[in-house]
Amino acid sequence: MSTVADQKTILYMNRLIAASRERIFQAWTTPEEIKVWFGPETCTVLAAQIDLRVNGEFCFDISSRERGKLQLRGTYREITPPSKLVYTWRWEGNPELALENSLVTVEFIELGGSTEIRLTHENLPTDEARESHRHGWSGSFDKLAKHLAH
Repeated sequence: MSTVADQKTILYMNRLIAASRERIFQAWTTPEEIKVWFGPETCTVLAAQIDLRVNGEFCFDISSRERGKLQLRGTYREITPPSKLVYTWRWEGNPELALENSLVTVEFIELGGSTEIRLTHENLPTDEARESHRHGWSGSFDKLAKHLAH
């Protein structure tokens, strides 16, 4: 049984984007596209590497106005094109952000010509970490929608 306190470490977000789920899945899993849309406006992805297979890893080198240079690393746990991704999530380079492998699940639900992205980010250590990631994911969704509108 989960308690209210347990729920505080989970971030749920939904966003509707005017693109097919195949197109969004491609943008979510292609290094050159990740560099365009990932992160809020205050972040830039300098390099992205993706080994898109179960147990494959990803690594993004990120420059953040607030936090300096960081690396985001993770391992893919589930890949179901074009409908679902599950992967671990670990920041390196800033002790404030150190997370013991939080877990991200992203589902891409086709709705006519658009796609609903359902994101669950689990195992966040604090309310502050959850809200910081909410800001980051919201900015990422904004940039993804803009990128795919071109």
